[in-house]
Amino acid sequence: MTEIVKVPDYTASPRQTLFHTSTAFERFYGGAAGGGKTAALVAEAVTRCLEYDHYAAYLFRRTYEDTKKTLMREIDKQCRAYIKDGNMIFRSQEKGYYFTATESWIYLCYYNHEDDFNHYQGSEIHMLGIDELTQFYESWYDNLVGRVRSDDPDKPLTVFAAGNPGGVGHGWVKTRFIDAAPPEQIIYDKRPYVKRDGSIDYIETTRMFIPATLEDHPSASFRQSYMRSLLTMADPKKREAYLYGNWDLFAGQAFSEWRRHLHVVEPFNIPDHWPRWMAYDYGRGTYAGAVWLARDPISQRIYLYREYYVSGKGPRAQAREMKQLEQSNEQLPVRLADPSLWKHIANADDGKTIADRFDEEEIGRASTSRPLITTGFKESLLSMKRCLWRQTDCHTCRYSVTVFILSVPYRVSWLTLNDPRTLIQQVKTISTMHCATGLSMSVRRQLRILCLSLIRGCSAMEGIMGSLPIKN
Repeated sequence: MTEIVKVPDYTASPRQTLFHTSTAFERFYGGAAGGGKTAALVAEAVTRCLEYDHYAAYLFRRTYEDTKKTLMREIDKQCRAYIKDGNMIFRSQEKGYYFTATESWIYLCYYNHEDDFNHYQGSEIHMLGIDELTQFYESWYDNLVGRVRSDDPDKPLTVFAAGNPGGVGHGWVKTRFIDAAPPEQIIYDKRPYVKRDGSIDYIETTRMFIPATLEDHPSASFRQSYMRSLLTMADPKKREAYLYGNWDLFAGQAFSEWRRHLHVVEPFNIPDHWPRWMAYDYGRGTYAGAVWLARDPISQRIYLYREYYVSGKGPRAQAREMKQLEQSNEQLPVRLADPSLWKHIANADDGKTIADRFDEEEIGRASTSRPLITTGFKESLLSMKRCLWRQTDCHTCRYSVTVFILSVPYRVSWLTLNDPRTLIQQVKTISTMHCATGLSMSVRRQLRILCLSLIRGCSAMEGIMGSLPIKN
């Protein structure tokens, strides 16, 4: 009697099933540790190589040693009998598994340095799978996604990724997948493509985040043993991140008091009588940032309701774009900016300053200000009882309170928080932290910033601002 071999030897949980069956082009399965992410990646690659002829699945980790310890081990676990029968052959020279029936491949790959992309420059990837995506830089991810292609319409092209909070890629992964939409909801983006004849075609791209927790792992014994290990961890931030997949709290965060459920509110329309102002910090070679804020005159709370962030554009273009974001009836009697705008020459030919360029675009003259961020951040955040901002589309929800994901330093956890002057200088030196500078410039005139949640390892800043009575 012929023995029936199950390949892959894998049973998907409901969350893993969604990861496999979603129609999104990019799918990210992640969050808490132990959710069966590696198993899901391997099972998807094996299934596709069994189903399609001449299929190429590329599975990545940062190093080849990591690949052998995790991906190769999982492949052997799911396909042991199939490999033993000679239906899957590992070929060391190609660093991959060859499927004899379909002539398909699973390649075990690594990407640890910029030059490693040279190995895959000419590759035709049908399925791209990246384990521990938060260990990758966004530019590396983009390089690999750009190799996902085929002239065979019958071959499904998909990007699968998995990972946990933290790591060098935490920020961009969080921005791209976590903050962009609620979990398990496909994000649709239409990207313009200019044809040779000048006409524009729009291509729809899709991506989706599927949250994973330890409870999603199919093995009860694994869940119990791994739960014990995670609860043994001494670092409460890591423990919470790994247990619950908390993307707002991870190792290296300067202010671990941030909690989305506490410090975020639903959007609401800002009353017309609330005072509003704008703060701006110029940048062209790096980044420029502007923030619009409003104050509740009763509670004295400050709300950030719009953000502008750009690189590579001159002052005139920036002024025009910021003006377009504002409503025609929006009252902004105060605009704050870095004093250097009145000193730096925008054009050597006419000697006009950056501020002159803004005046020419009739965006309004700003007041100069260079305050310091106040201390007491952590205590104020802990005392917050109400939420302050909510993420929405900053280009459409112009009159609603929003929480904005602002660019931040790649690493700021070492900043000397006891000396706010050092904080400002180091933030300005190591990063394109213009929006934070814009916030700081708005402090002296209108409020005291109670907290800026500066997060290491990400491309986003989520801040909490509470208010005290306005200074005299």
